[in-house]
Amino acid sequence: MKKENRRDTRQLHLLINLKGYSDNNGFIFNENPIDTITVSEKLQIKNVTSFKDFKDFFKTPWIVYKNNRNWVPPFWTEYKSFFKRTNPFWKHAEGKLYVAYKNNEIVGRVAAIIDHLYCKTYNQQIGFFGFFECIEDFECAKALLKCAENWLISRKMEIMRGSIDGRIDIGCGFLKNNFDSRPCFLSPYSPHYYIKFVKQFGMKNERDLLLYYIDLKKPIPSKLKEKASKCESAGIKIRKFNRFRTGKELKWWTNFFLQTFKDHWGFIPVSTEEVRTRFGVKQMRWFIDSKLFLIAEFNNSPVAYIWSTPDYNQIFQNMNGRLGPYQFLQFYMKKNNIKIGKLPLIGIKKEFRNQNIGSYLNYLTLKEMKKRGYIGAEVGWIDEKNKVARSTISITGAKLHKRLTVFEKKLNSTV
Repeated sequence: MKKENRRDTRQLHLLINLKGYSDNNGFIFNENPIDTITVSEKLQIKNVTSFKDFKDFFKTPWIVYKNNRNWVPPFWTEYKSFFKRTNPFWKHAEGKLYVAYKNNEIVGRVAAIIDHLYCKTYNQQIGFFGFFECIEDFECAKALLKCAENWLISRKMEIMRGSIDGRIDIGCGFLKNNFDSRPCFLSPYSPHYYIKFVKQFGMKNERDLLLYYIDLKKPIPSKLKEKASKCESAGIKIRKFNRFRTGKELKWWTNFFLQTFKDHWGFIPVSTEEVRTRFGVKQMRWFIDSKLFLIAEFNNSPVAYIWSTPDYNQIFQNMNGRLGPYQFLQFYMKKNNIKIGKLPLIGIKKEFRNQNIGSYLNYLTLKEMKKRGYIGAEVGWIDEKNKVARSTISITGAKLHKRLTVFEKKLNSTV
């Protein structure tokens, strides 16, 4: 075993054995009966029924990506929080987790998830597979996907869609190109063979999600500046998010988010309580960059916002999934060295669309990033069918950078 792999294994060992994290109560898998599926003499699939199993579920990516320099480890605290029953998501969802073992070694995992609110919103019995990770072994991948499929069928689902990690904002789609670059903050990453595996399993392309890249070494396009000037002349005022009054800001922002995204692909009308568990909102006060979170107002009332950030993955990648005092110190010492930006969210009230507000917010954001010496910025993802968003972002000079693909399969009711 290479020295760096031994180090990673030791760090992971420390990570999953932190004091106070051995509690088996309150997780969605607590009440599941043990279900072991023998695929072959060497390969077994086990469902997660204990905290020990859950640690194996969490550890899986370290096995899959052990020689991959681009992968960014997930945070243990985020996983632990998401799969707790106290997460508002599970008030309208259910799930089952599986881990694959080959010769008693972890080789893969998958989660089968049904969001009943999603089914109700779209009037279709659609279940998800997500949190999928697997070594380059189709026998293993097929067995994991079959477990997810069978469980969804047993719950009367008619379509399996994925990869969707429960919610589209956590992780959505498999990477289709540009595997040799590190994912930006809030962007998924997966190896090249996942798409081949799901196609072999009989899944079809449902939706492509697009990530764009803006070269900030080039001047900001004059057309973008012109649109920004027109918007400013029309009386639109821009202010920064006040992170010292985060509670007050979130009162309007959570409702605003739900209002402006209700027509987007994959949206469901969740509670404001649940929105506060998304995108790291709970920690917003501590890591929000107020100069990159801008609010557009008309007559002193919010009509649009853009939430952009530095690409924190440049720091998170070296934290190896841990988030403690030392990691926070690393974060604050290194955050000013980041040279890539990320534009993940922009929302505009329906009655204020097509008035150059998006271009105004984009212009000010890119201007701030260039001032900091950023060399580029990633945008998205953007739904391939969202022509308005694609048109707006094209004015910035952004070029298509990566594609993520979500697949689906019609389910046979006979297991």
